[in-house]
Amino acid sequence: MARLSILTMDSVDLLEKRIETLELLVLPKNFTCFTNKNQAITDLLLQTYTMITSALSCREAIISILQHMTTINEYLDPTSGENILEVEAKRHYLLELYPELKDTVRLIRSFENLLLYTDSGNILKITELSEKLDRLAVTNLNIYEESREVTQNILKSLQKYNDITGSIKILFAQLDNAMIDLESTLVQPMFTTEE
Repeated sequence: MARLSILTMDSVDLLEKRIETLELLVLPKNFTCFTNKNQAITDLLLQTYTMITSALSCREAIISILQHMTTINEYLDPTSGENILEVEAKRHYLLELYPELKDTVRLIRSFENLLLYTDSGNILKITELSEKLDRLAVTNLNIYEESREVTQNILKSLQKYNDITGSIKILFAQLDNAMIDLESTLVQPMFTTEE
């Protein structure tokens, strides 16, 4: 265990020395840093890591994302699927997509042909005419409501008319029966008794 900690410390010290030499090579000679020169870069990295982990201590979702960053990076790598999909599978997939792609190209060409007409005055007036169209739609809706009311009134009037004609037919039938009875009584001979 002690040997492991000595190896870890040696590798950390080695890493510190490599970072210091890189700083000397990359940064200019008169570069002044805001950090303390006595503090090693690895200590700053450890402090930064501690601050980040303490800030994320209550955020389980972010921690789980950070733990799975290597997997996420593998999925985001565009060349990661190269080994999974064979060339033949890709070819079959493209052949299956070919009719759809062909239709899409045909639609794009037809849209390109229609671009000449999109700059016409009538199409540019559509935005101006939309308010008129809205007003006309509202007035048509009002007219439709009024026509529905008129239709309901007409249907009620026709129902009343049917009721009246039905009652008139019944009255005429009753009057006809009364006339037939009256005629039959008038046609019959009157019997008079002689005293």
